[in-house]
Amino acid sequence: MQAELPRILELYPSLTDIAKTDWEKDGVQLVELEPNFMIEEGQFLEHAVLLLEGTVRMFKISQSGREVTLYRINGGECCPLMMTSILGETEYEATACVEITCLALVIPASMFRQWMDHYSSFRQFIFKMVAKRLILMSNLLDSISFKSIPGRVAEYLYQMTSDDNDSLLVTHDVISTELGTAREVISRALKSFENEGIVKLSRGKITQINRQKLEGYLEY
Repeated sequence: MQAELPRILELYPSLTDIAKTDWEKDGVQLVELEPNFMIEEGQFLEHAVLLLEGTVRMFKISQSGREVTLYRINGGECCPLMMTSILGETEYEATACVEITCLALVIPASMFRQWMDHYSSFRQFIFKMVAKRLILMSNLLDSISFKSIPGRVAEYLYQMTSDDNDSLLVTHDVISTELGTAREVISRALKSFENEGIVKLSRGKITQINRQKLEGYLEY
């Protein structure tokens, strides 16, 4: 662990104050998490996880089996829902799935709570992460509640592209999972966009995405 500390502290400056003896305690370790490794909703978590690299998708599954993506975390981030679950000693309120192989700092839950009590900079970092994700989840709730399907699809395409990249390797199924709606609904919205010259559709790919035209749908 000592050899990896410079890298950890570069990504998580808030851990600089952690005492050397705390780093040496049993259970504090680096682990590699392979794609499709999952932590399912309803579990009582025994460890806190801070990512150094990789990507994890957080999502909810409805009683009907439909998924909706809440957010993703990457290197230098943690899952606020996971942290609040550990702090409150309650069940985990989402499902986490590794998308890109992760290297993670794993901290036993009891020790995580001690660090939160003893180290103000670490505590402030966790609270900031919680606040950041609460804003994102509030925006997601607004989108689900008040935006039309075309508006939500436009928002997704806009967020996933840039002025330098107007193509996506993505299926209609994936978009429906991301947005928590039926595939047929997504397909209709995309076909409508294609008819308007906003996108070009092909199998497993969306190209020629016109971000300027999408902007007209972002508030729709």
